[in-house]
Amino acid sequence: MGYQVGRICYQTHEEATNVVMTQVVPTIDKDGVLHHPVFNGANWVYKEQIIKLVMPQCEYGAYFEAAQYIGRNMVVFFALLFVVVVALRSVAMIESESSNEK
Repeated sequence: MGYQVGRICYQTHEEATNVVMTQVVPTIDKDGVLHHPVFNGANWVYKEQIIKLVMPQCEYGAYFEAAQYIGRNMVVFFALLFVVVVALRSVAMIESESSNEK
């Protein structure tokens, strides 16, 4: 299982948390103090509090498997289309040669 951030499924909770926390926009309070998340080596900290994110779970690699399935089907379709086009052109060429001989 993985953890979903947007439309991307990350393999570990740490990867997903890093992605989310690096996208947090820093804020400046009314006293002019800059607040931003900080990674202290083990946890993300924001305003002196450790951050624990809850993210939806997803199946890691599911999009890749779906893309492989679609890609294989497209290759088969285009291969069949190529065969049909070559066959039609061959038939047309044979018919034009037989009409030229007469």
